[in-house]
Amino acid sequence: MTKLEFDIHNILITKHTDYKGYKIRFSIDQQHYVLLVGKTNILFPLSLIHTFNDKGTCKLCNKLVLPSNISQQVCPTLFNRRKELLTYFQEHYSEQF
Repeated sequence: MTKLEFDIHNILITKHTDYKGYKIRFSIDQQHYVLLVGKTNILFPLSLIHTFNDKGTCKLCNKLVLPSNISQQVCPTLFNRRKELLTYFQEHYSEQF
């Protein structure tokens, strides 16, 4: 079973409305992120973005992030671990896929 060093909260998994796949919303240290997942025969991670409500610095990648309605920037730290994150969500929330 996949174990992450992040303390992940507020997980919301929904089907994406623009393409075949899912949008996984979650937070780490009260900062919000979205993992975009595509689906063919298998699930595959597409991107991972910050979705902050206020301008702030990401605690994971130290990037200055503008509010999500202005900018949706990739979090390089989580983007590089998107496959591991998807595996975690599939293992712990399989009934939502």
